[in-house]
Amino acid sequence: MPKEELKSLARKLASTLWFPMFFVVGFMVFYLIPFHAPAPHNVPVAVVGEQAAAGIEVSFGNSVPDGYDISAVSSEQAARRAVLDRDVVAAYDPADGEMFYASANGRMAVQMLRQSFAPVAARAGQRLSTTDLAATAPGDVMGTGLFYCLMALNIAPYVLVMMLLRAQLTTRQKLGSMVGFGMVSTLICYFTALSLDVIHNDPLLLLVGFLLTQGIAWTAYGLVPIVKQFIPGVAIGLFVLLSLPSSGGAIPLHFVHPIFQFLHHIMPLGNAVDAMRGILYFDGAGAARGTLVLCAWVVLGVALVVFNHFRAERRAARTTEQRTYEQRDGEQRERSGESAGRTSGEEYEHGDESGVTVDPALEAPEPAHHRTLAGSVTDGSGAAVPGASVTVTDGRGVQIARMLTSPEGEYRVHDLPVESITVVAAAAGLEPAVDRLRARQGCVERCDFLLDSESASRSVRPVGVSGAGVLS
Repeated sequence: MPKEELKSLARKLASTLWFPMFFVVGFMVFYLIPFHAPAPHNVPVAVVGEQAAAGIEVSFGNSVPDGYDISAVSSEQAARRAVLDRDVVAAYDPADGEMFYASANGRMAVQMLRQSFAPVAARAGQRLSTTDLAATAPGDVMGTGLFYCLMALNIAPYVLVMMLLRAQLTTRQKLGSMVGFGMVSTLICYFTALSLDVIHNDPLLLLVGFLLTQGIAWTAYGLVPIVKQFIPGVAIGLFVLLSLPSSGGAIPLHFVHPIFQFLHHIMPLGNAVDAMRGILYFDGAGAARGTLVLCAWVVLGVALVVFNHFRAERRAARTTEQRTYEQRDGEQRERSGESAGRTSGEEYEHGDESGVTVDPALEAPEPAHHRTLAGSVTDGSGAAVPGASVTVTDGRGVQIARMLTSPEGEYRVHDLPVESITVVAAAAGLEPAVDRLRARQGCVERCDFLLDSESASRSVRPVGVSGAGVLS
């Protein structure tokens, strides 16, 4: 295989396989490595009595460095209140060797706390007893049912955005679909969980679930024009690789790495878990903060969408001004007897350094009301022709756009006029080819060129291909 074809193949494989490879590496780095052996990290625990707290702090400091953050409380009642207010994960009363905890925070935490405090009670000649102050709903036996309901509401909005980018809908219709999908999916998850006794009946949970869907959907949609073809990696990185491990849903928060503990207070899933647990089991403790963070994500998403809207309007205005200038220039040249749209082989062979170089791989999906032309340029052997010149002119011969093909030999032109256009492709050492077509609203028309050194250069039109109109 020729060297250029090998390079082209390598580029295509890299652009295709980067995302699945990112997924594999991401799961190893963010899931397997941190979670193959969970351990306590600064777990807040209250101990009744100053002297007892100091002694236990020294003991744990030797056996589990940085594992527990011990604080003293004055009485058993204060210890119970600290757990229910979510100030601590557990509390210990050395008077009778009793540990207070909340299984709603995760049953894995209970097991590790028992392993840590059982020797403390044994040294005092006691047997550790435990009291669950906030038990999970009857159907949530493992304490992870709520997490899995929220995981559905966390991942589905991103998938929705990816599907909407391919849909022939206006921006307003897409945004409306995101809102409607959030409402319906939240109701489905809520009533399914309720029927299985995974949650208690509390309508406030619907608000939290809906905010979670909207925060993710609007943010992902707003990031598309910014990160472009990297949106799958960015969205998966944010809402899966970082959100799930830091959520505290599957593995209790204080038994993951401190980095994830920090992210827990920022990422939407972790705040949704906190808010719902606060509503269900802790009389609202922690619910307000989690809900406010979810609202902040929604505001961020809306701000991104609005920013992209105004940026697109400014870009469209600049394009209109440029076309008006080129049209006037073309009319002046016609009056002076010059040709408005030269297509000589020499011009295309050398190219135009002032032209716009477009890499279609970096182009964001176009709104349904735009008219777009896309295609590729290959040589007689079928290999891509990078850097080929592609020029588009309107019916009067006025140049609309001029660009160079990407390393994969592809090109893309946006905001085409409502009229027939002429497309010319040329490259050094190859005969130029020309085609004429009309772009349709909301469609990505394709016009592929095959260039060779003979006079048989021609355009290749795909007919009946989904997503590309039939060209004329």
